[in-house]
Amino acid sequence: MKKCLMVTFFLSVHLSLWVAATPCRAEEKFPAKAITLVVGFNAGGGADILARALAEDASKTLGQPVVVMNKPGAGSAVSLGELKNAKPDGYSLAILSSTGVIGAATMGTVTYHPVNDFDAILQMNQNIAGFAVRADSPFKSMKDLIGYAQANPGKISYGTSGVGTPGNLTMVRLGNLLNIKWTNVPFGGGLEAASAVLGGHVDGMSQTGEWKPLVLAGRLRLIVTYGPKRIKEFPDVPTLIEMGYNMTAPTTSCIVGPKGIPKDRLKILHDAFHKAMDTRAVKDSFEKFGMMEDYLNSHDTEIRIKEIYETTKALGKIEK
Repeated sequence: MKKCLMVTFFLSVHLSLWVAATPCRAEEKFPAKAITLVVGFNAGGGADILARALAEDASKTLGQPVVVMNKPGAGSAVSLGELKNAKPDGYSLAILSSTGVIGAATMGTVTYHPVNDFDAILQMNQNIAGFAVRADSPFKSMKDLIGYAQANPGKISYGTSGVGTPGNLTMVRLGNLLNIKWTNVPFGGGLEAASAVLGGHVDGMSQTGEWKPLVLAGRLRLIVTYGPKRIKEFPDVPTLIEMGYNMTAPTTSCIVGPKGIPKDRLKILHDAFHKAMDTRAVKDSFEKFGMMEDYLNSHDTEIRIKEIYETTKALGKIEK
C-alpha cells in the first residue's frame, strides 16, 4: 500500500511539473505577438517608407504584425534613447538611419551609446546625400553658394533632419575648412526641410535623398553631392571630392534593438527582414529616394556602426 502511494505521489508530481512546463515552452516560440519598429522621423520620408515596406513583408514571414511607429525628435535620437531602455526580447526595434544619431553620441548629448547599447539586426542600405536649392535660386552651383557665404558671414541657412545628421556634419566640416559661418535649421525630417526650401524659409537643404523626387520634378536644383562618385541620375552634378574637398558623408540605414536580444531571436529577425529586402516595394523605396542597396548581416552591421562612430568621434565636437 505504501509503495502504491509513493508511485502515485511521484506520478502526480511529474504530471504537475509537465503541465507547469508546457506553457513555458509555448511562450518560447518567437514571435508570439506584434513587433514594434520605430522610425525617428515624420511619416512620408525615405526612412519611414522603407520601414513600412520592410515591415509588410517581414510580418508575413514572422507570422506576427510588425507595427511601424513614428517618434520624431532630434534626428531620431529621441526614439533611440527610448529603445535603449526597452526589454531586449526582440519585440522592440528601431531604424537607425543616419550618421547623426551615431555622431550625437560623440557629443555627449544623448542617453545612448550606438555601439554599446544596441544589437544590430542588419543594414539595408546607405543613403545618397547632397545640397539642393530651389529651382529659381540665384545659386547655380556649390561654388556660387560658397562664394556668397564667404562674403556674407551668417547669411546662408540650410535645412537638415537634425544636428549631427550627414547633411549637417558635412556642412560643418566644409565650413570649418573654408572658415564659413552658415546656419543649420533642423527639422523633423527631410520632407520638412524640403518644404522649407520651397517656401523660401531657408536657402537650401543639406540632406539625404528626400530631395531626389523634387529635383527630378524640376522644383529643386541639386548643386553638389557628398558621395565618392557622381549619382547616375544626376551625371552633371559634381561631388565635393571633385571640387577639391576630400570629404564624403558616411551613412548607414539599419535596424537595431536593445542590447541583449537572444541570438536565436536575432537570427529570426535578421532572416525575415533580409528576405523582405527582395520585395518590389522595398526596391522601389530605394529607387525613389536614391538609396544605395547595401546589405550587411548583423555582425558586419555592428562593425559598420562602430566605424562611423570612431570616424565621427575623430572629427571632434559637431556644432550647428
